[in-house]
Amino acid sequence: MSKSTSLKTIFQFLCVLLCLVLMPATFAQPEELNGNVTYENGTYENVTPESEVINEGPIVHEINPSSYDNYIQQGKSSNFNVSFKNNGNETLDIKPKIVPVPYTNSNLNESWITISPTNMTANPGEEQNFAVGINVPEDEDGGRYEAYISFTDDIDPYTAQYVNVMYLSIGVPIIPKLELQTDYISDTIEAGKEYEYAIKIKNVADKDVTIDPKITNYNIYIDSFYRSAFNDVIEISAPSIIKAGEIVNMSICVPVPENATGTYSGYIEMNPDGKVNDGSVPQIGLSFKVKRQPAVPYVKTFNTVTTDPITIEVSTDTYGLDMLPRISPKKEEPSFELNLKYNSSPVNMTLVKTTQSGNVDNGYSIPIWAMDDNTTYQSYNKHYVETYTIPGAIGDWELSIFPKNTETFGYSIVLGDSK
Repeated sequence: MSKSTSLKTIFQFLCVLLCLVLMPATFAQPEELNGNVTYENGTYENVTPESEVINEGPIVHEINPSSYDNYIQQGKSSNFNVSFKNNGNETLDIKPKIVPVPYTNSNLNESWITISPTNMTANPGEEQNFAVGINVPEDEDGGRYEAYISFTDDIDPYTAQYVNVMYLSIGVPIIPKLELQTDYISDTIEAGKEYEYAIKIKNVADKDVTIDPKITNYNIYIDSFYRSAFNDVIEISAPSIIKAGEIVNMSICVPVPENATGTYSGYIEMNPDGKVNDGSVPQIGLSFKVKRQPAVPYVKTFNTVTTDPITIEVSTDTYGLDMLPRISPKKEEPSFELNLKYNSSPVNMTLVKTTQSGNVDNGYSIPIWAMDDNTTYQSYNKHYVETYTIPGAIGDWELSIFPKNTETFGYSIVLGDSK
C-alpha cells in the first residue's frame, strides 16, 4: 500500500468516528411527531408543536361621518352629529374622548369640544348618535388644528394608535397683527461701507403686540453665490412692544465687511408675542448683492470705411421703488466716463443729449399710512441714456466705457445719420 493510500484510509476512519460521536446531538430524528421521542441514548420530551395563534386585532366599528373639516372664526362655534354602530357581539359602554393626532404640532385643544351625551350603551348591531360642538375662543391664534374623537379604547397592536376614531380638522382664520411698509429689502451694496434702512410698522390688531426681530437664514443650500456672510454683524433696533394702532420705526444697520463678495439672502423673523409665527405677521426678506467697482474700463474697437458722422449711445436701467427704505448712504445716479481714440489718437466727444425714462405705478405696493406726504405714485424702473456725436473718418477706433453706480449697461455705435 502506498503512503498516500494509507493516509486516505486513516482520514476516512477519523470522519466515521467523528460522525458516531456527534450523531445523538445533531442527526437524531424523532420517531413520532407527537408525544415523547426516543433516540439511542435518551428521550426528547415536550416536542408537541404549539398551536398557531392568530391575532385578529380589535373590532373596527362603524363611525359616520369618519371625518369633519370646517373653517370657524374666533369666537364662533359649529355643531354636527356623528353616529356609532356596534359591529361586535358584545354590549359596549361608549365614552367618546379627544385624543391627539400623531406627528402634528397643531393639536386641537380639548376644551374647544363638547360631546353629548358623554356616555351611552350600544348593544350589538345598534347605532347611537352623538352631538358634537366646537367652540373657538375669541383670542385664539389662527391656523389649522387637528384632533381625533375616540369612541372606544381599542388600540391597533402594530401602530399603538386608537382604532375607532373620527378625524377633526378645524381652520381658524389668521387675523393680521402687524402691517409693514414693505416686506423686503433688496439692494446693491459695496464692501467696506455701512448701510442703514428704516421700515415703518403698524399694529393693526386690537391689542398690544410684542416683537423680537431676529435675522434668520432660509433653509436652502448656501453656496458660494448665496451666502449669509455677514448676518452676525447686522443690527436691528425696534421697540419691543407696539401698542394697538401705533406706527413705529424699525432700523436695520448693515456694516458690510471689507472682504464681502457675492449675494446675501435671508429674512427677519418678527417673533410676535413670543410664539411661532402663524402668518399674522409678515417676515422681511433680505437680499444684498455686494458689488465691486471695476478697476479698468470696458473697451470696444470698431472700423469705419466712410466719413459719415458717428453717434454713440450708452444706457443703463435701474430697478426698485423710489421708497426703497435705505436711509444712508443716499443712492447715487448712474454715470459713465467715455474715451474715444481714432488711429490711437484721442478724440473729443460731444455730449448732445441725456435721456431719463421710467415706469410708474399708483403706489399699490406701499400702504398709504407709510407715506409721509400721502403720495401714491411710485417709480419702479428707470432708463438712463447718454448720447454723443463725433465727426466721421475712415480708420480704426477704440471706445472705452467706465461705468459708475451701475451693474449693467448697454451701448450702440451708429455710423451715419442716427435720426
